[in-house]
Amino acid sequence: MELSKSVKIIGMSLAVLLFLATLNSMNFFFGFLKVTFNEWLVFNACAPSSITYLTGFVIFLITKNKTGLVVAVLPIVFFGTMGLFIFPWSGMNIIAQISHLLMTLNIAWALWIVLKLKDYKAIAIGLLISIILFVPYISYQQYYCRIHPEDLQRILNIH
Repeated sequence: MELSKSVKIIGMSLAVLLFLATLNSMNFFFGFLKVTFNEWLVFNACAPSSITYLTGFVIFLITKNKTGLVVAVLPIVFFGTMGLFIFPWSGMNIIAQISHLLMTLNIAWALWIVLKLKDYKAIAIGLLISIILFVPYISYQQYYCRIHPEDLQRILNIH
């Protein structure tokens, strides 16, 4: 089954918007906040999650392999979708919330595509890879935030 032109355009549009949002967040963290690479990995966990999705999306466009679309499910749901409920919807956080919304829409599109194409093997393998790669990352991110609350406050202004 081939995807329609409009479905492809929606996926590509969402991916481009996510790419731009990711570049913006990286510029903010590295350029404005002047964080270290480790601080970026921990306090801007949305960016590595989005980069993972975008990599899988490009692989999907080139090879038609749907597994890559699913690999970012765990971190995007954890950091992006849950971020919609954790971060305030005011001030400069609106920009982060737009990124969280874009992350959620991209992963919803990806899951819809893989389910529509009934590629359950891609879902299973992609989720397994997601768990293997991102459970340790999420654990590290959560641990680091817990033992460095002053950095969490300084960088994200979260108490």
